[in-house]
Amino acid sequence: MRFLRKLNFNMFVKTYENLDSSAINRLKVSNKSVFVTYNSNIDKEYEFSCENTVEFNDTVNNTVNNKESLGKLLNSSIREGKLVDITK
Repeated sequence: MRFLRKLNFNMFVKTYENLDSSAINRLKVSNKSVFVTYNSNIDKEYEFSCENTVEFNDTVNNTVNNKESLGKLLNSSIREGKLVDITK
């Protein structure tokens, strides 16, 4: 029973598709990473590590709901070090 307490059953994944964005085709937020597919190459997914994906997801939700730029949000998050590219 002790083993079961250590397992993390809270798998958090939120996918944003059909976005009204000229830059972003799909955005997926998981427990520790953010995955981005750009319109310029929909066959390649970029992975970014993210320290606080719950906070980042809230920011994405607000950006989408307010019809603000997701590209601008991603660029500023990368510049500020909130997203770190780990794509291989």
